[in-house]
Amino acid sequence: MKFNSYFVNIRHEEPVFTGKVSLGDVNLAATFTRIEDGLYTAHFKTQIALSHHQSINLRNRDIPGDVRLPVLSKYNKRKLKKIARFLLDHPDPTPTDVVLGLLQIEKFLEADRLLDFFAISRTGMLSLLVAAEIRQELKLIETDSLLTLSYENFQFMRKALDSWLEVKREKNVQTVPLAHVEAHLKIPQSSLLFRFLLSPGVTAGTYRLLEGQLVFARQGVSEKEKQNIRLIEEEIQRSRKMVFSIDDLLKTSGLSYPSINSAIWYLLNEEEVVRLNERDFIFKNDLVKIINRLKKYKRNQGDMLDIKTFREMTLLSRKSIIPLLEYFDTQEITVRVGDRRRIKLQV
Repeated sequence: MKFNSYFVNIRHEEPVFTGKVSLGDVNLAATFTRIEDGLYTAHFKTQIALSHHQSINLRNRDIPGDVRLPVLSKYNKRKLKKIARFLLDHPDPTPTDVVLGLLQIEKFLEADRLLDFFAISRTGMLSLLVAAEIRQELKLIETDSLLTLSYENFQFMRKALDSWLEVKREKNVQTVPLAHVEAHLKIPQSSLLFRFLLSPGVTAGTYRLLEGQLVFARQGVSEKEKQNIRLIEEEIQRSRKMVFSIDDLLKTSGLSYPSINSAIWYLLNEEEVVRLNERDFIFKNDLVKIINRLKKYKRNQGDMLDIKTFREMTLLSRKSIIPLLEYFDTQEITVRVGDRRRIKLQV
C-alpha cells in the first residue's frame, strides 16, 4: 500500500526542510517536518510504497534516514507527538507492537493497511491479532480489513453505549435515530464498528435496527395503546386503504400524532406492519395477500405486469400503487422494465 507521508529517523539541524530522496534510480522531492528530536515526517507529492526500516538518503547531502512507519491519517500535532514518542521508545517494534501502540492513540485501526509495510501476509497478521485478542489486548472486529480496537476502548464504548441507551429506555423513549447514536459514539453509523457495538442488543432482542432508527423492544402494551391499535386497524379496514401514512390516520382516526406514532412503532416492532418508505406503511397480512396474487398472476398469465392490471388486481389507487411497487423493486419481488414490472417471485 502506498502513502504520501512516513515517519523517518533522520538527523538534521532544521525543523522543516525540503530535499530530494534517493530511492534506487528515482529521486523524489519531500518536505521534512520535525516531530521530535531525530524523528521527522517526510511528505511526498505522490503516494509511494516504502517498507519498515528501509534506508533512504537525501541526495547530495549524504544524510541517511530510516523509515519507521507510514502516516496513516491526518493526525493533529498532539497525536503526531504521541506516535513519535512511541517510535522513539520502540526502535524495532513488531507489527503487534505497532498496532497496540496506534490503538492507544486512535479509536480503531484497519491493520490491513500495514501488511505491505511490514511485508507480512494477511494470514500472518491475523494470527498475531488473534493472539493479542486472546491476551485481551485488543478486539478484532472484522477480518477483511483486520479492523481492530483496543480491548479497553472496546469495553468502555460498549458500557457507555449500554448506559446511554438504558437512560433512554427509563425515560420510555421508544425510538432513537441512528444519527443520535452516531453523534454519541462519535463513530460513523456506516462503519463496521458502529454495527458491531449495536449487535449484542440486536441479538438479545433489546432493540431492532429499522429504517435509520433504533427501536426498543416493548415489554407490554397498555390498555389505551391496545385500544389505539384496534382503532387504527378498524380505520384501515373501513377506508380500504391498505397503504397508509401517519398523516392519513391523523385525518380520519381522531387519534393524536403521539398515539398513532406509538402504535405504529409497536406494530413495526411486532412485525405486524411493514414500512414501505419513509412515509408509507402496510399491514403485513395485506402485503402477503398482494404477493400471493402476484404469484397467481405469474403462474396463470405470465411475469409481465402493468400498473392498470395491478390496480385491477389490488383495487388500490395510483397514489398507493407507486410506493408499493417501488418497495417491491427494492425487495427484488419485481423489477422495472420500461413502464411495466417483471415479477421475479418463484411460483
